[in-house]
Amino acid sequence: MTGDIKDPFDLLEDEINKEMETIYSRKTIEYAKNPLNVGRMNDPDGAAAVKGLCGDSMEIYLVIKDKIILDAKFFTDGCGVTYACGSAVTELVKGKTIDTVLTLSPKSIIDFLGGLTEENIHCSLLAINTLFKAVAEYLLKK
Repeated sequence: MTGDIKDPFDLLEDEINKEMETIYSRKTIEYAKNPLNVGRMNDPDGAAAVKGLCGDSMEIYLVIKDKIILDAKFFTDGCGVTYACGSAVTELVKGKTIDTVLTLSPKSIIDFLGGLTEENIHCSLLAINTLFKAVAEYLLKK
């Protein structure tokens, strides 16, 4: 009989999830809850750390061979949307050439995630700025 009664915390979580889906895309919510490519690298080919306007910081690490990004990881102390943007940018760059990566913009991340609120657009800017700084660091080492 207790299997039919829902825990109050589960009910609250369901309510919060429904509210979130009116604000954010499913992909943004999924990447915020279960981010991809989170971590640091010991010896990346390119790396950077940037602090955003909101106070969140992001680090991006790249493994590059023959100007192709083979692996990308990020680390952040930011909010869920910052995690979603870090996941998005690292997914967008894997397997791409540096020239292709340098054509990305905050809009690329926003489109990939299915949109962001006006209040969260700066998270996509933080991810792109950190990516570009990591690529620049790689290019300066070459």
